[in-house]
Amino acid sequence: MLFDLSNQCVLCGRRADTGLCPHCHRELERHCALSGPLCRCALPGPGLDPGALCGRCLDRPPGFAASYCAWAYRFPLDRLLNAYKHRGRLTVERALETLTRAQPLPWPEADLICPLPAHWRRRWWRGFDQAERLAASLGRRWRRPVVPVLTRARATRHQQGQSRATRVRNLRHAFRADARARGRRILLVDDVMTTGASARAA
Repeated sequence: MLFDLSNQCVLCGRRADTGLCPHCHRELERHCALSGPLCRCALPGPGLDPGALCGRCLDRPPGFAASYCAWAYRFPLDRLLNAYKHRGRLTVERALETLTRAQPLPWPEADLICPLPAHWRRRWWRGFDQAERLAASLGRRWRRPVVPVLTRARATRHQQGQSRATRVRNLRHAFRADARARGRRILLVDDVMTTGASARAA
């Protein structure tokens, strides 16, 4: 027996034409909206002035100029992304596209968009690369070319559940950039940013 789930909310199963019903969309906005100044690493800092760095970034400034986080990684967004990444529920993309549709291009001066690459073994195991698919969607919306100027040079352990120091060690020499990156202003796309270790390594 086959069922059509194309018009159901991916969180609660109610009728929804855009992946999320109005109730779950309101819940997500209530739980996940970011407020207040953010550091360059995208972490909120109490009393942080706009453009200022948190203590960690003052000690070791990241190699990227700025970061932008559309939604905080908490309920119910964490459920959406885990279903997408770890259970291969591609229907979640409709909900994610609904959430990102209203997001403006953070840096209009960006030349291109590059997804943070997964190793080929992980792509094979999942059957898709979520950052690559998100980057393609954003590229269409923001009218910027998506150019994979980064490759994953070696496989690494999962970052989830690791300490910040372990994450940094795990990602050492993990990425390689090609000549197309030279002199370009690149917008790097990933699905989740926790400590910023992957973005720093990239």
